[in-house]
Amino acid sequence: MNKLYAVAVLSVLPALPAGAGDLTFSSGLDTSSGKYGASQSTEIWYVPLTAKYETGASTFKLTVPYVRIRAPGGGTLIGVDAQGRPIYDGTGAKSSQEGQGDVVASYSHSLFAQPVKGFLLDLTGKVKLGTADAGKGLGTGENDYTVLADLYYLAGAWTPFATVSYRFTGDPTGRDLKNVWGGTLGLGYKQSSENSLGLMWDSRQASSATGVASNEATAYWVHKFGGGMKLQAYAVKGFSDGSADWGLGAMFSKTFEK
Repeated sequence: MNKLYAVAVLSVLPALPAGAGDLTFSSGLDTSSGKYGASQSTEIWYVPLTAKYETGASTFKLTVPYVRIRAPGGGTLIGVDAQGRPIYDGTGAKSSQEGQGDVVASYSHSLFAQPVKGFLLDLTGKVKLGTADAGKGLGTGENDYTVLADLYYLAGAWTPFATVSYRFTGDPTGRDLKNVWGGTLGLGYKQSSENSLGLMWDSRQASSATGVASNEATAYWVHKFGGGMKLQAYAVKGFSDGSADWGLGAMFSKTFEK
């Protein structure tokens, strides 16, 4: 599943294909900290600006983020995280870099106009453009391409869901990053027409020979206000050196229905 810990995923309770066209703008803050097997932690602040357009069975999405990374110096690249941001194993004094992150564009298609025996299936293609400054360590400087399949089962207030993904990872000069499989299992609960809760477990292969597979759990809450406004909040706990030790985030969105 395409995760910004859960920034892009928190609306996991699926919607049926849209009508003439709904436009949604969203932004917020994602922050995380992890040692990734090193002696010092790397902290990341990520502020995405996202536009999403839904029409019929299609969803188009574009994200332009601002990133701030505080990391130990003197390290080597050991892999990339779920968003394609570089992970280093530095041990020197920490320094901070910030600037525009990698632009991400995606297209999703819902295969079923209505649930089939309770099931819905979405297919997504995503490209992460290497627009972040690799010299500052804000990105790898290379494009990544990901394909995903999201399966949902509508069981009343409960929605189990699963995702399988495969990322074609771009190789920076002098590095040998690998393509990786990923998967997510989760359970969403619609508490009321305004509130939804959920848990999900996400796992990904390591993207380098010296890296470690990622395993992390996310708990989320979604609250819908009137007028197409929505607040999403989440917390993440990592369970391997390939994951952040912890993460927190919140997103606010506004949908304009046509």
